[in-house]
Amino acid sequence: MKIYFTLYLIPIVLVALPIFWLALRRDAWRLWFLITLSVTVLALLHPAFAVIAVGLVVVTHQIIAAQKDKRLSVGRTLVVSITLAVVTLAVGKYGQDLAGRLWGHDDWVFTRLLMPLGVSYFVFRLLQYVFDQVRGVLTENRLRDLLAFMLFLPTFPAGPLETFQGFYGKRSTTFDRELFYRGIRRIVVGYFKKVFVVDFLFATYLGPRFNAFVRGGFEFHSTRPLMALAFVIYVFIRAYLDLSAYTDLAIGFSRLFGFRIMENFNNPLFKKNLGEFWRSWHISLSSWCRNNVYFPVFGLTRKVWLGLFASMLVMGLWHEVDLNWTVWALYHASGLIFVNWWMKRKKRFRKQHKGSSFWGKKGLRHKLMTPLWYVLTFYYVALGYAFVGTFMLPHGFSKGLHLFAGALVGPFVWLKQLVL
Repeated sequence: MKIYFTLYLIPIVLVALPIFWLALRRDAWRLWFLITLSVTVLALLHPAFAVIAVGLVVVTHQIIAAQKDKRLSVGRTLVVSITLAVVTLAVGKYGQDLAGRLWGHDDWVFTRLLMPLGVSYFVFRLLQYVFDQVRGVLTENRLRDLLAFMLFLPTFPAGPLETFQGFYGKRSTTFDRELFYRGIRRIVVGYFKKVFVVDFLFATYLGPRFNAFVRGGFEFHSTRPLMALAFVIYVFIRAYLDLSAYTDLAIGFSRLFGFRIMENFNNPLFKKNLGEFWRSWHISLSSWCRNNVYFPVFGLTRKVWLGLFASMLVMGLWHEVDLNWTVWALYHASGLIFVNWWMKRKKRFRKQHKGSSFWGKKGLRHKLMTPLWYVLTFYYVALGYAFVGTFMLPHGFSKGLHLFAGALVGPFVWLKQLVL
């Protein structure tokens, strides 16, 4: 994520923009310029991964070329590509911990081999390119275009997981003044959200208020029954603001160069069920899992619940391979399965009571219950952060479960005290 907070980023962009729009007239030159610029900045920050990233893109290009020439079957293409992706993720996410234990965190090996957090996004975009080539969605396999797409710096740290066709299909090849201005505004919003709201207001001002609670092992106190719930809500909102700030920066900087990158969030804090939440939260990742995990599993088994469990497990383990993220994935999958069942049941019920002034879609019951669904959805998602969102202090599954129980029971204890 530090790409957006290096001292030389803004000067580089200010120099690069006139060259990109005024000096370079051919589109091919502009793409090679973006490739060179992205690799240079990436090499300054993560020298080892810059080499690995370029190598992976070249290897993927050759794999697809071999598949198109019938030198590789579709099955072998997928096996080789997925194996490369898994190995890259394993090395990127866990190799640095191993290097730190072997050589120490101050050693040259550790500092030079440090992988960026964006390795997960890089791998998933590369896999999406392979899947779309195999499915026939993409027909051309030009190395220059693939390098520009994969190494484009604004989307490197935290996505979104834009597709190859979306990256080029929505692009403006001539200078668009309105798009440029909207990009600047989005960058200002992103930096304000990240620096002032997340890093100052949430981390510096609100953060210390939860430190004692965190250090105390998330102990539940009847005198402060809402503390655990307040903590998971705090973590949930902070995670949203942090991720959406990086999305603002990615979209903003992309617009300066004429690229219309997809939105990644659509007011996810205000949704009336879990299905709507996942259609508006981390949209690119949830879409990736839906298209590449849910639909294939559902197509093979015709079981909705199995597809939901598989896609949410992939999403959870994409963040980190541990028990906490596994439980988080199963928790959300279970919620989605319940919502799917409930929506089908409600649809049948409304058919039976069609025209009823109380039970109908526009009836009194619907108007009274709708606000409750928004609250319950927010509450359900926030509870899930008991397992994965306590970034203030490393903890195991037992502490996450303890926090979950406190956040779940706390409101009822508070209501009991209020009534009595």
